[in-house]
Amino acid sequence: MTHKKIRRVLALVSKDKDDAAAVAAELARILKQQRVAATWLEQEYTVAEGTVGGSLGDLRAARADLAMVVGGDGTLLRAARRTQGLALPLLGINAGKLGFLTSVTAEQMGRAVPRVLRGEYVISERLALTVRVVRGGKVLYQGWALNEGVVARNDHSHVVRLEVRVGGEYLTDFLCDGLIIATPTGSTAYSLSAGGPVVSPTANALVLNPLCAHTLTNRPLIVEADQTISVHLPPRNAPLALETDGIGCVKLRAGDRLEFRRARRAARLAGLPGAGFYAVLREKLRWSGSNI
Repeated sequence: MTHKKIRRVLALVSKDKDDAAAVAAELARILKQQRVAATWLEQEYTVAEGTVGGSLGDLRAARADLAMVVGGDGTLLRAARRTQGLALPLLGINAGKLGFLTSVTAEQMGRAVPRVLRGEYVISERLALTVRVVRGGKVLYQGWALNEGVVARNDHSHVVRLEVRVGGEYLTDFLCDGLIIATPTGSTAYSLSAGGPVVSPTANALVLNPLCAHTLTNRPLIVEADQTISVHLPPRNAPLALETDGIGCVKLRAGDRLEFRRARRAARLAGLPGAGFYAVLREKLRWSGSNI
């Protein structure tokens, strides 16, 4: 699909990747050569209990047709968090190692970026999560995640009990080290490392994946994404914490209730035509069928 020509971009650059500065310099050269205006921002992210993600500040003031994110998957996740609700497409340019979500490598930039600027790119709509923590009948925290929300034990070795409901129906009490609620995009991240399934990024589904479950019959479960997932922490539970996309959000207490819902707006990831999910799966995660 051909989109309108890109005339202004927002460029976010990771401060954590050694190669990001060199990649950003090459990107700046290409943008200047193509006569495309750019607003440059360094990647910043702060979170405090009781807030929704990080400040959008400069992002809301910057007018752009596309955001180009120079870094790794973590940088792209933070950019998605900061631009949630703006309907701004994100193009990841990999300056990290794996780069599963970043669709353009540094070596491809000279060919790929001009194509994208001409409008030769595709948009992948990615389901995202909202999560809120309710304590004593009041909302303590609200957050957002593109990959996953994780409820896990906090600096102790005790097993925890998590009462889980799906769409209001009681599912089970997990006796475990924690629970991952992953989106299809996040199915290839932490959940995969914890033995979860790979889910097509366009699937209308969420993955519930208990961490180190103490019952052999506890296995990852795929549920419909439009159902609310409720996690209740029974009394006398060990301390727990909530993380979203790898960022610690809030320390939890016994009696807290967490509610995970599908976000109203999807994240929009830009990529090159023909660069399908399964090709990336084979190339970057070395997934394959039988070699016989």
